[in-house]
Amino acid sequence: MSRKIGALWVRETQEGKKFMSGLIETLNGDVQIAVFKNDKKEKENQPDYNIVLSERAKQQAQADQSPAPEDIPF
Repeated sequence: MSRKIGALWVRETQEGKKFMSGLIETLNGDVQIAVFKNDKKEKENQPDYNIVLSERAKQQAQADQSPAPEDIPF
C-alpha cells in the first residue's frame, strides 16, 4: 500500500532552468521544498538531484527558532 506524502510542480527559474517545487506533508505541518538537478555532478556516487528547503520554509524555520519575547532575558 502506498500513501501520498506530498506533491511537486515543475517550475522554471528566471534564467530558464527547470526545477520542481512543492511540499512534503509531516506530522508538524507541510514543509516547502525545491528540487534542482545537480549540474556539478562529477562522480557516479554524487546525487542527480538536490532537495532544498524553499526560501519561505527557511524563513519560517528561522522564525520558529527565534526566542519568544518572554524568553529574552533582561
